[in-house]
Amino acid sequence: MAEKQDKKWAILKFTDPSGAKRSLSLYKSIFTIGRLGNNDLQLDDPYVSRHHAEIVFDGENYSFRDKGSTSGSFVNGNKIQESPLKSGDRVNLGRRNGIELEFEWSGQKILTRAIAETKLQEEDTPHVMSVIDHRQTRYLNTSLIQQQKLTTIGTIERLKALYEITSSILSIKSRDELVNKLLDLVFDVLPAERGVIMLKDDKGLNVIASKHRKDNAAQVQPSSTIVNRVFNENVATLCVDAHSDSRFASQKSVIFQSIRSVMCAPISSSNNVWGVCYVDNLNSQKNFEEEELEFLLAVARQAGMALENLHLLDEQKVTLESFITTLAASIDARDDMTAGHSARVAKYSRTCAKYMNLGADEIKLIYYAGLLHDYGKIGTREAILCKPGKLTPEEMDHMREHAYDTHKILSKIHFTKELEDIPLIASSHHEHMDGTGYPFKLTSEKIPLGGKIIAVADFFDALTHKRHYREPMPIEDVIKLIDDQSGTKFDITVVEAFKQYIYKEYIPNQKKRAEMEKLKERQSQRTGTQPKLEEEIYVAQHDHQISLPNRQ
Repeated sequence: MAEKQDKKWAILKFTDPSGAKRSLSLYKSIFTIGRLGNNDLQLDDPYVSRHHAEIVFDGENYSFRDKGSTSGSFVNGNKIQESPLKSGDRVNLGRRNGIELEFEWSGQKILTRAIAETKLQEEDTPHVMSVIDHRQTRYLNTSLIQQQKLTTIGTIERLKALYEITSSILSIKSRDELVNKLLDLVFDVLPAERGVIMLKDDKGLNVIASKHRKDNAAQVQPSSTIVNRVFNENVATLCVDAHSDSRFASQKSVIFQSIRSVMCAPISSSNNVWGVCYVDNLNSQKNFEEEELEFLLAVARQAGMALENLHLLDEQKVTLESFITTLAASIDARDDMTAGHSARVAKYSRTCAKYMNLGADEIKLIYYAGLLHDYGKIGTREAILCKPGKLTPEEMDHMREHAYDTHKILSKIHFTKELEDIPLIASSHHEHMDGTGYPFKLTSEKIPLGGKIIAVADFFDALTHKRHYREPMPIEDVIKLIDDQSGTKFDITVVEAFKQYIYKEYIPNQKKRAEMEKLKERQSQRTGTQPKLEEEIYVAQHDHQISLPNRQ
């Protein structure tokens, strides 16, 4: 081989994937390292990118440059983008404990040959594995985007698609809608034949949605080995020839389904790994590429953040409802006689709103307002609140102040935009259609619909339950009173919807409850014990419809 002029060429020492000790002269001013065969040093390792890094010699000094690899480079244990090299430095590729290259340089002029050692030849078989840590994908890490010129049309188009997908995913409001949308978007961009979304629950990973490009009815069974690795390690995996990969070729799912090319990415956020997005091809000439894996990881990452947001929203809803129910219970706790009143009024109001075909958000608003409609009674004197006899005019005026106090207190709470009308709705349940009610003497068109619904529910519950000053009235008598005041005190449309609920659900369920009570009494007489099992069965079947004290 022809000899070159004397230069201070350095040496790289390393152990190749087969376990052989190698020593390689850095015989060029720019020496490239990567997984593909056109590099000066080819390393067939899943954590090494196709064009991973280069070592540059400027005539006096050497430096190491990471070329935007997906898994990163480390010099003496520190992750770097570019670093000067001195003799004795150790370079790791992909991980801190990844393939290690030891840099040696005497600094003396030595006679070198054009090629000190034959370069590793590119194998005929395809590279079977690529692994990407979710923190390194260039579609998500803007610093990596700046280091790599986006020159290919495919990459640019995928970036455009990712932007559109992100906008679409982040606007979704339910988990089921999210996973189905994710699969559709992946199939629109990637050449996958089959796809599966798996999410974790208390029992592990479960298939939530699946799709087959040619046969939607076909069952998709992902490789458990690949899925578990991706989920447990939070890394994306590409296998371009599953049968040639010793880690997967022995798996029954791979053999039986003839899986050839696989990609799987974690659906993760900064706090959790929620599941995986898995796609594969069967007996296809089209193998997935690393850029497609990066794209899948980026999309799955967006879905993971969307799931995180949905989870946080659910947590906020639970917190809000527990806060509101606690406030309502604190009022009921002042008087054992009225315990459960707020919960029952809220439940009746919610059901009446459903019979009126209102939207889910409005029904929720009315339900919360129903729970808080009497909160102003926290300022009502207990002697008046629990008085067994008729109230004097002065005492009645004081009692009526609770509606205004409800509005005043609740107005100081910062509700979300969709719940900001709670103070007005909760405080208007004593307003009358003809303007003779209180606290603001609103007329029909100014009384919020939720307030009109709660007014009927509150009246019905108050009269059908025992109070300090009277016994409960029969349901039919209470309905007649409501009918008599329909149009003057109560809204006609609300009254009709409420009566539908009473006759279709409330009364039938009351009869069932009465029958159960008789059954319990008979069993109790025979055994001398309360039949808890039968009661639990009944409540489990009917509690969603029956008004029970201290439930909700």
